[in-house]
Amino acid sequence: MGIRLAIAALALLLAPPCMAADQTYENVIKGKSCKESGQRLDCIYRVGRDLYIAIAGIGMPDTGINFYASSLEGDYYASVGVLHGCILVTPGKSSGSSEDEGYAFISPKNGKVYKNWRSCKRGC
Repeated sequence: MGIRLAIAALALLLAPPCMAADQTYENVIKGKSCKESGQRLDCIYRVGRDLYIAIAGIGMPDTGINFYASSLEGDYYASVGVLHGCILVTPGKSSGSSEDEGYAFISPKNGKVYKNWRSCKRGC
């Protein structure tokens, strides 16, 4: 009985850092809004106070990525990774977070949000 209690207490102590690593991912998911018009899919991503991105024509040959607001000094900012072709969302300086909050990757191929660049690159 004592071992079970110790394991449960240890799990609770370890849970917050594990959950914090996915905070950016969760915030991007919450800030995602998509609209389909015929065969065209457009999505916007509003994350925190400072990040606003739109992807027009997701998955099409002429897909466009628009950065309406993104600031390194803000709570979130974004960039595009050439290797994987995904949008990388990173906590900014005013987020009060460190890298413990994690990253998120948005695919312009399907509009989905991923926790790592390898999955984003594959689009699965």
